[in-house]
Amino acid sequence: MTDGLRADAETALGEYLRQQGWPETRADYQVWLSPAVAHLPACRQAVRFQAGGQYRQPWGRRPYLVECTEPAWQLRARVEVTLMLPVWVAARDIPKGHVIVPEDLLEKSLDASRLQRGFTHSSQPLAGSKSLRHLRMGQLVGELDLQQAWAVRAGEGVLIRAGQPGFSATTRGTALSNGAIGEGVRVRNLGSGKEIQAWVVDKGEVETRF
Repeated sequence: MTDGLRADAETALGEYLRQQGWPETRADYQVWLSPAVAHLPACRQAVRFQAGGQYRQPWGRRPYLVECTEPAWQLRARVEVTLMLPVWVAARDIPKGHVIVPEDLLEKSLDASRLQRGFTHSSQPLAGSKSLRHLRMGQLVGELDLQQAWAVRAGEGVLIRAGQPGFSATTRGTALSNGAIGEGVRVRNLGSGKEIQAWVVDKGEVETRF
């Protein structure tokens, strides 16, 4: 049961990281089961794990309901997920209206569950963005603190790169939303007319991911 809870929490975190476009990051998992588990009969069917807080980010304290249908019983549990995320902080005081350069930023690994304000993963390039407010040295840099330097703009043409192991192709499309490097955007493929999800990799260039 402990292994199943850990695996469920690990899967949820992995899916979230992929959705965000962040690289895989190692996390620690601590599983707690209600002491009532010692008095429950063995489950003759596959145990089901139902995570609480479905709309919360998949780290920190995650409550679970463990359920067996034969014989019928339920059990409370939780998984404590500790994830150290590499994020951007201000390397020095940054005035409002300043155009960000690499020297303005410092990568720092912080416990994700303790991040109380907006943050930006260090895999997202911020150089060229403009600060919307004064940022103090050591302060977390969040998306709402900056005006992004768009590499792709809605309505403009883009080069779409599609690739899989052993195969790659390019085609033309039109961006349907603004996007900075590393961000996901909707794009219309001019060849097929289909609207697809792609990720900005360079100025005027996006790629699909399989």
